Amino acid sequence: MATLNFGRRVIEPPMTGWLETFRAADAWVVAAWEAAAAMPPGTSELARQLRRGALGCGSVLVAAAQCGDGAENQGYLDQARSRLMEARYLLYLSRRFGSIDSKRYKTLNVKLDRALREVTARRAP
Repeated sequence: MATLNFGRRVIEPPMTGWLETFRAADAWVVAAWEAAAAMPPGTSELARQLRRGALGCGSVLVAAAQCGDGAENQGYLDQARSRLMEARYLLYLSRRFGSIDSKRYKTLNVKLDRALREVTARRAP
């Protein structure tokens, strides 16, 4: 992230990159929630699991951003990554069962991939 310069002083963001990580995850959460809401009645359990995983990912990312660096932070990031990986299978099942169309499936996968890249980049090597 670039340093902001307003002519008088330079303002460094305290945690470079967290905003991008949150935005990517937030886009995924919103898209997953909307997709789950549009699923047909016979797939309510699948929709519930998709919502739960998406909201859980967002929640643990907020916790990770608040706790700073260290083991606790990495634990939260690992949880977020796990929930995103689980969501990939739920998306596959949703498509396979015909609960979401191919266009929405592709859009969701793009958002999921971006969120996963951002979360993975935050994790310690």
